Amino acid sequence: MDTAQTPPAQPLAGDCLPGDGSLPAVPGLPDDGPLTVLEALAAAAWLIPAGCAVAYGGLAALLGVGGARQAGRAMAESAEGTPWWRVVRADGSLPTQLAVVAKGHWETEGTPLRGHDDPRVDLSAARWQPDAAAQRSLERLAQRSRQA
Repeated sequence: MDTAQTPPAQPLAGDCLPGDGSLPAVPGLPDDGPLTVLEALAAAAWLIPAGCAVAYGGLAALLGVGGARQAGRAMAESAEGTPWWRVVRADGSLPTQLAVVAKGHWETEGTPLRGHDDPRVDLSAARWQPDAAAQRSLERLAQRSRQA
């Protein structure tokens, strides 16, 4: 088969290996300088690989700034395209109106789910564990948020 026609690999259930730690181009995020806590939390969501997820409080803990409420607010106020569906409540759920939209993203990305009528992310299988490179990116974001 011609490799140009090979579809991109989808993550396997439970395969939440970290990415390379580089921060993708985040819409509206300056390359350097101070960030608000909300900007840093929204930027951190871009580090979470497709098919993986983290709880609101877990994202804040990984970044070392803010808390669950700030992470939820950051996802709500984030730029278009931010993978907000990868940041969920501690039980893997999202508010009903968001879960309807998120379900399509979760299925496309192969995110492990549980429940049929009320789907939620299976965080025991989908929880993101950042590697050293991702940790360095999180530390850079945290430092920039402390400059604000």
